[in-house]
Amino acid sequence: MLIPISLQGKKHLVGSKKVKKIIRIDQDPRSIAMNEESGAEDLLRKKIWNVDSDIMAFVRLIGNFSTTCGYQCENIFKQTKVLEKLRQEKFDLGITESLFICGYPLFDHIGIKTLINADSTLFMDAIKYSLGEPSATTFYPSLISPLPDKMSLIGRVKNTIGMLLSMYFSTMRFEKELEMIKPYYKGAKTWREHVEGVAFNMVNSNRYLDYASPTLPKTVFIGGMQVNTKQNGKTKLSKEWDEVLGLREQNVLVSFGSNAFSSDMPDEYKSAFLKVFESMPNTTFIWKYEIENATLANHLPNVKLTTWMPQNDILADDRLSLFVTHGGLGSTMELAYQGKPAVIIPLMADQPRNAHMLTRHGGAVQLSKNSLDKPEEIGNSIKSVLEDSTYRKNAEQLAKVLAEQPFSPKEVVLKHCDFAVKFGALESLNSEGRKLNMFQFYSYDIFALFFSVILVVLLILALIVKTCIRFVMRISRNGEKAKVE
Repeated sequence: MLIPISLQGKKHLVGSKKVKKIIRIDQDPRSIAMNEESGAEDLLRKKIWNVDSDIMAFVRLIGNFSTTCGYQCENIFKQTKVLEKLRQEKFDLGITESLFICGYPLFDHIGIKTLINADSTLFMDAIKYSLGEPSATTFYPSLISPLPDKMSLIGRVKNTIGMLLSMYFSTMRFEKELEMIKPYYKGAKTWREHVEGVAFNMVNSNRYLDYASPTLPKTVFIGGMQVNTKQNGKTKLSKEWDEVLGLREQNVLVSFGSNAFSSDMPDEYKSAFLKVFESMPNTTFIWKYEIENATLANHLPNVKLTTWMPQNDILADDRLSLFVTHGGLGSTMELAYQGKPAVIIPLMADQPRNAHMLTRHGGAVQLSKNSLDKPEEIGNSIKSVLEDSTYRKNAEQLAKVLAEQPFSPKEVVLKHCDFAVKFGALESLNSEGRKLNMFQFYSYDIFALFFSVILVVLLILALIVKTCIRFVMRISRNGEKAKVE
């Protein structure tokens, strides 16, 4: 596994225990300097709590991110010894993430002919468009859309704008990467041409969880492949966590993921949560709080602060009553597969979409992050889910559907990888729609032609009617003149 480092704070992460050989490429010094100057990691952690009021800072972050991606891609191509070693391995298949385009020219550079794109997100708007897959913005929320699938006219406008913005930011990032590697990479493909050549496009989505949408044969749904469930016997709690869950009848897990730290919350948010915890003494609250030996909850015996916990294993335990989460995709998948009710408080990016996607199944409620300083609203949301058994029943029903889907995500991944190794990228799976511009793809040119024909016919009819009226009026005037004479 080749792991280029893009954020220093996460360079120790691997993502899989089964990887036997890991090659890390250190982050480019220019990227490190830019991140430190712009406070990129600080923005991700701290300003994520109020990014709505600091949108320009977020836009600047996107611009800086594109530049740092370019630096990092160039840095990868400079590692000639590493790349030559990879070339000598003669890999049959390359799998890359489309958040960055660098993997495509890199694999071409080291002689890997067959590629699979694997999105860590539900999908990428730019990738869908490049493959010729319909965006369906009238009923299918874009990646960063806070809207559900049922939209008003204004909602459809907002959703379309969101899709276009997502595509713009991706294009800006991809083109920057390709520009930076021109001195090292002799290929002439555009980023769209690179994407078009993949054998399959694996997306971290699940047909039984996400909204229904038109897709192509190249798109393969693998959402949930990383989730171990109680049914397959791969979840087990340590003695410590087993004892924590056994203290009280109700247990609530509170976590906002790996990017948004509870310890970086504004003080009024922390105070609101502590008031809620204090008002429910018969419920154990496990709160992911990223400061060792923190003392802010020492006065509450029903609160367990932890910098880390085995989230998936806790979610799999029958004694967990509720999950309070930000709605990150990883947490959303675990939550859905484990069948637990939830209060979802989305913070940014794809999280509002994930929240809508899950709440429509009836096992969760959504709370605005603007309510995080209001203990009454937080408490009411938690209590409403705990006290209404319908949420748990619906969550468990969704988990049953996912457990019994015809083909498991892991099986889908393995079979498609094996197929790609044997047959490569099949031209027959390519859609001609990828070659059409937007006006052609959505038949706007045909509608324009129809409108033009109808308009011409109407104009001709109007001209004929006008001519007839003039002719009749002329005859009428001539007749009246003859009578007078």
